Amino acid sequence: MRIDIWLGNGVMEGISLIYMSVCAVFDIRHREIPLPLILCGIAAAFGINIWWIMGGTVTVLETGIALLPGVFFLLTSFFTREKVGYGDGLLLIILGLLLGVYRCFFILSIGLVFSAAVSLFLLLLHRAGRHSRIPFAPFLILGMGVVFFG
Repeated sequence: MRIDIWLGNGVMEGISLIYMSVCAVFDIRHREIPLPLILCGIAAAFGINIWWIMGGTVTVLETGIALLPGVFFLLTSFFTREKVGYGDGLLLIILGLLLGVYRCFFILSIGLVFSAAVSLFLLLLHRAGRHSRIPFAPFLILGMGVVFFG
């Protein structure tokens, strides 16, 4: 789809993987992702999408649909009083814009499965409790790895 038409050869995948890796490091170390880092990613993703729209590669509707996974996570953050972080939703908006809605949903699904498995493992070993928090960005990277290299 977008990736195949625009850059090909995995350049956009590589850029998004490096960006997500930096975000994951912050998420692991500080349990939050700096807002300037997220804002730069959103600005770049929207800029690239405007370029794609002007070039006729994607439509405005496709760009709007690509926002859905991130918007869903932002709403989940709001309604659960940040049990799911806002940063995760914003990262999914960036991924949706850069990689498309199908890849973003697939990455999200794989990330959720991996995080559930790790959470269950930690609960069984009594290393975590009901109110423990784990960073989600590393699981998005695992999902990206499965999608890109699997």
